Amino acid sequence: MTGSLAEKVLYVVDRWLGRGSMFVLSEAQARALLQRANVGSRGFGAVVDVGAGDGEVSRRLARLYENKYATEISSCMRKSLAGKGYTLLDTEDWWRGQQFECVCMLNLLDRCTKPRSMLRQAKYAIAPGGVLLLALVLPYKPYVEVTADHKPEERLPIDGVTFEDQLSSFARWMRTEAGFELCAWSRVPYLCEGDFSQAYYWLDDSVYVFKPIAI
Repeated sequence: MTGSLAEKVLYVVDRWLGRGSMFVLSEAQARALLQRANVGSRGFGAVVDVGAGDGEVSRRLARLYENKYATEISSCMRKSLAGKGYTLLDTEDWWRGQQFECVCMLNLLDRCTKPRSMLRQAKYAIAPGGVLLLALVLPYKPYVEVTADHKPEERLPIDGVTFEDQLSSFARWMRTEAGFELCAWSRVPYLCEGDFSQAYYWLDDSVYVFKPIAI
């Protein structure tokens, strides 16, 4: 068994056993971040978590909305999401024909092949007055499982060395090129259950609330 295949098998087994759970925001933190963006917690409408995994990262903030949707390519993760009350959407066409009060892309852009395309899709899918809730680990180090060289087909043009420099670079590009206005942001630890050698792992996560800029 190759190392990459072994890692994939271990990942699936961990998910089935409920191990390796990740944490970004609590419900209270998500509510506060949305309120800072003058969105509030209206308790209605729809939220979609794109690339949701097992749904543990988004399940707390999903309670702020009446209807919750998700996309995920892994079959075992899709079963987990369905069991948690998510309505599953097609991974290619999720953004067509329906709009959402909140589109979540939580630690997705550095793990997908075409992050710029994903952002364009998100813009189409956000309802009037809705937001994009986005999390991105900084420093930016994209790693894609499905490509031979593990590099994305599209790379985000994030410059700088420090967390602050890269955050400013990303927010500037989101406004000038992607067409999103930054409304609120926070720096949080991205936590993951550990293993025999370490109790937990953490990374620096930048979390943003963006609104599409009206054309």
